[in-house]
Amino acid sequence: MKATTTEQSPAQQRETLHDIVKGTRTVMLLSHGKDSKIEGRPMALVKIDDDTTIYLVTGIDSKKVADIVREPRVSVSVQARDGFVILDGEVLISQDRSLIDALWEDSWKVWFPDGAQDPTIAILIVTPNEGTYWNQDLGHTLSYLYRMVKARVLGSEMKVKLGDQATVDLHKH
Repeated sequence: MKATTTEQSPAQQRETLHDIVKGTRTVMLLSHGKDSKIEGRPMALVKIDDDTTIYLVTGIDSKKVADIVREPRVSVSVQARDGFVILDGEVLISQDRSLIDALWEDSWKVWFPDGAQDPTIAILIVTPNEGTYWNQDLGHTLSYLYRMVKARVLGSEMKVKLGDQATVDLHKH
């Protein structure tokens, strides 16, 4: 079942998607490993821009960086209190010291004991091209459960409500 979202503007859809991503601290980064095998790993969401560009931190000599150098197209999966998102995008690997200094968190010392000046710190900047969300905020969840139970009891097809799901173009305009 696919939601009809023609009554929502693209701006409203982008805002819903952005709000779901903003509601989490951990995402799943999916990249292409060797032999095109898809590999995933949980990563802390460091920052999210208004256009849903996300920032992650890693070590420059990590396997994920080698994978991304080979194939910079990735997916990012998000599960938050308000719903789920899958983003398709491109990754830029940055070791810009001013960016690292701006994003630095003391909790990173676990991985980078030399602090913000550690030469192995890299920031993964994921610029999304497209994202799909499934809205699960409290109002939508209760409504969804009601419609599911009603369809089950009546033996009918469940009605998908406007705003339950949408695929959003996130290319920079």
